Amino acid sequence: MTTLVDPKNITIYNRTDSELQIFWLFCILVAGKNSDTTSRLLTRLLSIVDDSQTPFEALQNLGEKNLYKLLLDNKTGQYDRIHKAILQSLQLNLRNCSRDELMSIYGVGPKTARFFLLHTREFCEEIVLDVHILKWMREKCHIMGVPRNTPQNIDQYETLAKLCRKLMTQYYPDFTLAQIDLMIWTEMSGRLSDV
Repeated sequence: MTTLVDPKNITIYNRTDSELQIFWLFCILVAGKNSDTTSRLLTRLLSIVDDSQTPFEALQNLGEKNLYKLLLDNKTGQYDRIHKAILQSLQLNLRNCSRDELMSIYGVGPKTARFFLLHTREFCEEIVLDVHILKWMREKCHIMGVPRNTPQNIDQYETLAKLCRKLMTQYYPDFTLAQIDLMIWTEMSGRLSDV
């Protein structure tokens, strides 16, 4: 099945507005879930979109109740969080919104906002502290005290991100942070054999 987002090829800097919206919806949906499953789910969800409208326009035209029903029918889980996040996102200008604007969306934390920015904006210096990056820091870099899950405290996140950026540039000096993020995810998620 062809999907709208390829989790193994997510760094694209020249997305159209529709493609940015699709990727942002993927970012909202994928939190805590398998990326391949989420990609298939998003493709089903957005089958309602035709060529005359963007994904945001199609979802807005559904109305709040029908959007919620669409989420239920497609078994997205976390219905209230995802519903509220999508509704609040429909007015975003994804081409130039800030990290803080993204984090003002209900249920969007530092990891999701940074993930979107890192993989859509060239020269972005964000660090995405997901479970794979944290595992890499513990197991490959032998850093003690690195948590298993993404820190929700902003100060703790920033401190860990600063250390992670330093490690990434030491281990992979010839690559961008987006490339490094994807390489570590590929290795630490066990997807090396899939590449």
